[in-house]
Amino acid sequence: MRIILMLVTTLMFTVATGDEEEEAVLLNRAKPPSHDTVEDLKDMLVVTMQNIVSNNDLVTQLTQKDVQNMLSVGQCKVEMEDMKKSYSEEIAKLKEQIESMKEELRSQIGTVDAELKGQIEDMGAGHNTTLAALSGEIREEISQISSEVTIVSAEQGIRDRKCAKVCAGTTGRTSTTWVNYSTTGIRTTTDISGCGFVTVPTVTTSLEGASSHWTNSGGSEIYSVTTTQFVTYINTPSSSGLRSKASEYKWNMEWIAVGYTC
Repeated sequence: MRIILMLVTTLMFTVATGDEEEEAVLLNRAKPPSHDTVEDLKDMLVVTMQNIVSNNDLVTQLTQKDVQNMLSVGQCKVEMEDMKKSYSEEIAKLKEQIESMKEELRSQIGTVDAELKGQIEDMGAGHNTTLAALSGEIREEISQISSEVTIVSAEQGIRDRKCAKVCAGTTGRTSTTWVNYSTTGIRTTTDISGCGFVTVPTVTTSLEGASSHWTNSGGSEIYSVTTTQFVTYINTPSSSGLRSKASEYKWNMEWIAVGYTC
């Protein structure tokens, strides 16, 4: 900048004062420039100097900004490196904590698993003992029942006394289905399939009701006995409205069956 100012100053001094030898030559060769022309050149030189100074200031400002930007970028890089390092350390710590928690959970699971196995084994032993005791009690009860139920004769022969069973029931006062058989007779079929007999049982029956059934006959005479049912025919002195009368008087069959279930 100082060099440029010196050159311009020298040039202006030369134009203003001139070199005597150069002036002699110029005077000999041509007409000297007018005063206005010299002033114009001076103005141009001043404007040029101002532009140069202004551009130089601009370049300086731009340079300063570039330096600031470079410093800012460098600072950002440093901060980013610090952040990466910090994050890496935090991640490493988290991984260590997670591994520690996993180990602790494995240890706890192993302890709980061992405790559960021990409890299950104890429960199993206790259940086995309880089942054995119950099984013994059931066998004893079955033995007592079997000794109380004795079948001396049966339709299909004698079987193991442990399989003997007594079963009883009723057709129901309001649920018995009566069917007209003749002008003075009605019949009903009794279901005994719930007893589970495997051979034809011995069945004893009686006609139960609320009225007039004492005049009937056939309440203890049964027909077509199987392992699942039997049929009863009732004869009555009356010959009108037998089915409605039987329902009205709540006639029903009560029975006891003894047979084998195995």
